[in-house]
Amino acid sequence: MSTDALREQIRMQVRKALSAASSPAPAADASVAALMRRFEAGYETVNAEAIVACFASDVVWVLPDSRVLKGREACLAFLKERFASPTGPKFSDSHMNVLGQTVVQNYKVSLPLPGGQIGIYDGTDVYQIRDGLIARKDAYWKQVGMPKPVAPAQPTPSPAGVVVPLRVGTAAHAAALTDLFKRLAASPALLQAAQSGLLRFDMRVDEAAVKAVAAAGGVSGASAMAATTAIDPAACCSSCKEGKACECQGDSCGLHDHAAQDVPELKGVIGEKLLKTLPPSVKTVRLHPKAVMTPLGKEALRKRGITIERGTKP
Repeated sequence: MSTDALREQIRMQVRKALSAASSPAPAADASVAALMRRFEAGYETVNAEAIVACFASDVVWVLPDSRVLKGREACLAFLKERFASPTGPKFSDSHMNVLGQTVVQNYKVSLPLPGGQIGIYDGTDVYQIRDGLIARKDAYWKQVGMPKPVAPAQPTPSPAGVVVPLRVGTAAHAAALTDLFKRLAASPALLQAAQSGLLRFDMRVDEAAVKAVAAAGGVSGASAMAATTAIDPAACCSSCKEGKACECQGDSCGLHDHAAQDVPELKGVIGEKLLKTLPPSVKTVRLHPKAVMTPLGKEALRKRGITIERGTKP
């Protein structure tokens, strides 16, 4: 139905109401106005039962999309569904004109549309009153302008999660870091936590250590990685967490080389921080021929009484 046709239909209903009650009694007008105030209060308090109480038992409600609701039960079910939906229409700027047993209501409507837009409408409802109740309700909506885009939702703050520190500047073996990420990939739960930000890694670089390794020259990529990758020994067993000797059995622990736990081989740049990661049980260390020992590293070995051997593992 076109806009002009809708307007003409409304005019006809108003003219019919005016001719039927050209001189309505003031008391009748007051009674209809009180009915419509109760009807409006039901919308303001989102009370479907209060709204339906204003309808006649055989009420006919014609919706803007041409659907027709008949009877109180159908109207009550429709209102409860509308009020329960977060995307239902929003009404504002309501004005009513009581014309005897006919009421004309004008208002504004905003309604979410597919594609994330908001439609703005001018609404007009025509009510027919019978025996103090609403017997018929005809609703007409006319769209005003083009749909407006919905304001973008505010981003949800990322959860704090757990941060695993990885420090560059020690001689922990590169295979330990590789094993760490292999275990991460093998665990769906850990992988999902990393992808969602609940599990993150904090990698920091010791610039002096990196320059010292580069200056040593001839160090293979794997050895350089081993010389500049730190894995926290506390991530191993309960003994490691207490700063004691590792108690893992066999070679199941990827953070330690158990086959050479008593005499570990140190590669790359060997400083005081690196030596603090050695278990208390270590009494002898073997230096790789291309390892670089800092003065503080030598002093730390002397204080702990650790013997230094040179050469590669047999």
